[in-house]
Amino acid sequence: MLIFPCISEINVQRVNIPPVIDGNIDSVWYYTDSVAIFMQWNPDEGKLPTESTKVYICYDDKNIYIAFKCFDSKKGNLDIKIVSRDCYESGDCIWVMLDTFGDKTTAYEFGVNAAGIQSDDRVSQDGRTVDTAWDGVWYSAAKITDYGYNVEMKIPFKTLKFKPGLYEWRANFFRYISRKFECDTWAPLRQSEGLRVSRCGILKGIQPGKQGLHLEVYPVTLGRYENNSLYPKLGLDIGWGPTSSSQFSLTAYPDFAQIEADPYTINLSKYEIYLDERRPFFVESRGIFDTPISLFYSRRVGKRLYSGEDVPIIGGAKYTGTYKRCNLGLLTAYTDKVSTESKSLYSVGRIKLGIFKNSDLGILYSEARSENNIQGVLGIDATFRIKELQLTSQFAKSDSGYAKLVKLDWYAQKFLILSKYEHYDENFDIERIGYAPWQGLTKYYLSAGPRFFNVGPFYTFTTGIGGGRKKEGGESEWGYWINGWFSPNFKNNWGLSSNLYKGKNYEIDRWYDYYQASVSFWTDNAKPIVLSDDIWYKSCGFNYRRNYFAQMGTNNLYLEWRLNPALTLSLNLSNTLEWKPDGEMEDVSWILRPILQYALTKDVHFRIYAEPNTDTHIHSFNSLLSWNFKPKSWFYLAFNETRDNTAGKMSLKDRIVVAKIRYLFFL
Repeated sequence: MLIFPCISEINVQRVNIPPVIDGNIDSVWYYTDSVAIFMQWNPDEGKLPTESTKVYICYDDKNIYIAFKCFDSKKGNLDIKIVSRDCYESGDCIWVMLDTFGDKTTAYEFGVNAAGIQSDDRVSQDGRTVDTAWDGVWYSAAKITDYGYNVEMKIPFKTLKFKPGLYEWRANFFRYISRKFECDTWAPLRQSEGLRVSRCGILKGIQPGKQGLHLEVYPVTLGRYENNSLYPKLGLDIGWGPTSSSQFSLTAYPDFAQIEADPYTINLSKYEIYLDERRPFFVESRGIFDTPISLFYSRRVGKRLYSGEDVPIIGGAKYTGTYKRCNLGLLTAYTDKVSTESKSLYSVGRIKLGIFKNSDLGILYSEARSENNIQGVLGIDATFRIKELQLTSQFAKSDSGYAKLVKLDWYAQKFLILSKYEHYDENFDIERIGYAPWQGLTKYYLSAGPRFFNVGPFYTFTTGIGGGRKKEGGESEWGYWINGWFSPNFKNNWGLSSNLYKGKNYEIDRWYDYYQASVSFWTDNAKPIVLSDDIWYKSCGFNYRRNYFAQMGTNNLYLEWRLNPALTLSLNLSNTLEWKPDGEMEDVSWILRPILQYALTKDVHFRIYAEPNTDTHIHSFNSLLSWNFKPKSWFYLAFNETRDNTAGKMSLKDRIVVAKIRYLFFL
């Protein structure tokens, strides 16, 4: 491995005449400071980049300005993708990391690809956690040139929360060259560590002017046509930053009609499936509420009932703030009465304090309160980070039980160690407010193995062995397993991951031996055709859907065909295989999800999505037209249709058309 000297500091100049953000690197940039010495993060850590990059940076009272000049010796081979906003590493792209509090653990990221598509996120835990749902108000332009491409960015200080009086921000600049699977950085990073805020360089001399009022007002107008009737609806979202390091958010009668429905999943286990959060009010700044045990699970708020109804949310409020090394988060939401659900108030409070150089200590309390029921949980957690090592622990106490967790991860340059211990009391119940359905479970494991970088045909190669024990809730005996795994990533951007378990388990008052195998592979996502597959098989286990012991398996195939930069066809194919106890096949269930995505422009996208389902015989179809006509302002037109084929006749179940406008007033 070669290491070249790198400039890790830059003086950022104030300008009186700001640059025009149009994709042209004009003369105003040449009077600003710049950096041009980058080094590879991957595939060849520490070596000089194969292509040159130059970054310019300056600021005025209201904004920080950044420009990238990306040289490419084969401009005709640029990977240009016109995709939806926040699709990361979509073709050739650049991005910027800004640690505006100097805490070496949290940061903003702003990215733009060669087609001008924006992405942004919030990073926490020194880069180990990335909240891609965060959206900011900022401006950018990209332009293909005769030497490669340019990107210009204007980021208002109002969009950023920052520590007052801190004139040395930490930052890093990145360039990704898709066809080479190459990522170049200004401040050097280690492959063994992954993304790290603590390794950022320094921007010296940034002194923002007074920002005045920071108010974001989003009136929402929605019309829903259903059952031959039109249902108009109004909503309101408000964001207010009283200081440069705090934010209030309010929502009234929110509607998430444009959010894609959760894909149907067959569940053979006894545990509830975890669903990702997609609703803007809950995903923005959610990192402050994340804990090792999910003591606050926002999908409980406004949840979907078994009848298919969504519990309506009347309103919600959220506050997040940073004071020196202390982070504070408060959230509350109120839901209306519907069907079997009474009106409920959900509340969560979180304090996280930075300790030592790069560690933190936190406390969280969450509660769900309705007319006849209150459920609350209190948790204390700590995370200690020393270079490649991270030790995480948490203790939680609910109204009737407790839970505890300790986890140690050590990603050294040439080996890794992964270990975890967790225990959930039989009475630890947080079903109404959190996600921890493992009452009575005790489990621990240890896994370790070597790591190799740039060896032969491999970009990385990781392998190892492990083992552990667990006792399910309500059972009297311990089960155990040993496992071996390997994961090569090839230099042609293909990859493979495989894991094999052999164990003995005690479940439903019965001992049984089993082996379990999983294999995943994926192809180069820079190519027009991309394929990936996840295969899982277990030789024996209790099928909670059928209530017997038998073999089981799943297969999840994804195929994508990019016909041109704007048009993509894809197919998700999932099937579940269930055997009878005598070894005969019980059922093979198929779920198809064909998707067509077309970009009329970089800001106007059209998507058609279907889900034929041979398990429930309920088939759905939807289409969505979205127009991002200004930062954080959207127009949506959605069509959804569901048909029922359970009786052998494809009858209409429901048909809904929704038009929605969300407009930002940024004051």
